[in-house]
Amino acid sequence: MRTIVLLLAVCLLLSTLPAQAAESASGPQLSAATTDAPEHMDRELAREHQRFTQFARQQVERMNANIIGGKHSMQIRKASDGLYHASYKAIDLGEVVFRVHRAKHDPRYFVGDIVYKELVMESVGQSAEACRKGSFEPVAEKSNRIIYSSKRGGGWK
Repeated sequence: MRTIVLLLAVCLLLSTLPAQAAESASGPQLSAATTDAPEHMDRELAREHQRFTQFARQQVERMNANIIGGKHSMQIRKASDGLYHASYKAIDLGEVVFRVHRAKHDPRYFVGDIVYKELVMESVGQSAEACRKGSFEPVAEKSNRIIYSSKRGGGWK
């Protein structure tokens, strides 16, 4: 029964997240997904869900800003066809999922995880500067998951 409830919570969370990341002049922004916990959660679990969501948003934004091979360290190479290719890594902020549940071994502990996709974005142009300023499209993706824990309001680690 608990598994069914958790699956329903995940489905509810997935259905509330937007399908695509918003792209602005300064780069992608974390979407304003709801921080409301599903109704079936008890108050303590709902509170931890809200705390974890706030904590996880900050973590994801920090990871995206500091990602190795990110926009700040864009790679530009000249292909054999004479065109330049610029690429960098970024987290797909519109597809990030935050989940929280009680630990099976001890209900005083909570487990939260962040599920996200790391994208390789690429642009092609006639010159290095043209491709750097061009429109970037995702050419590869890699799924990732980070697990955190908390003991009854003790903070997420």
